Amino acid sequence: MTDRHAYLTNILFIATCLAVGCTSGGNLGCGSDSSSSTSTPSLDTQLLGIYGLDTYQKSEDSCDNLVDVEGAPSRLALYTVRATDDPNKAVMVGQFCGSALDCRRRVEDFPQLFSYTFLQGSDASEWQGWGIASQGMAGDECLVEVQTHVLTSDANRAIRIDTKQVETRYDSSEPAPGSNEVTCTIREAIAAISSDSPCTVQFLLEATFEADL
Repeated sequence: MTDRHAYLTNILFIATCLAVGCTSGGNLGCGSDSSSSTSTPSLDTQLLGIYGLDTYQKSEDSCDNLVDVEGAPSRLALYTVRATDDPNKAVMVGQFCGSALDCRRRVEDFPQLFSYTFLQGSDASEWQGWGIASQGMAGDECLVEVQTHVLTSDANRAIRIDTKQVETRYDSSEPAPGSNEVTCTIREAIAAISSDSPCTVQFLLEATFEADL
């Protein structure tokens, strides 16, 4: 993994605002602001567009033995949205879709319902992003499953997305004055990832570029 601290210092999410299942069918909708009437800032990438899925697999036994996902979507749209932390910054995201027409309609009508988010990197090396698959409490500790997404590509714009989901535990933040609610943030969840974090599931997506959006 490349340095994630630059990301941590720039973007702070509240875990309780995230939908469950960032990769396996749910949505991650707190990392961007798509309601602005102005155009989204540009991003230095040639990967935006519609991709036909060649492979979509999930590990069958914790993080071993990848098998095909039944009823997998047929396409993935990669596009950009405006970052929440900086209105002049674009973030690359991916949303599952059906036909090319369906992909374009989803990106136009529901741009905030993306399934992948990539916050740093480049086409030449790799793009990285993080998401929350589930979050809860274990006593006074935050119990959060964090997904790390790594996107790589080749000269023909074929892409591969490797997702590893790990379980993290960390002390929750103190409640605000007059409140009994504790806070679990994505920043703390990502910072809690270590080599000892139990891996709970892995995903593999391979897709071939089909068309521009």
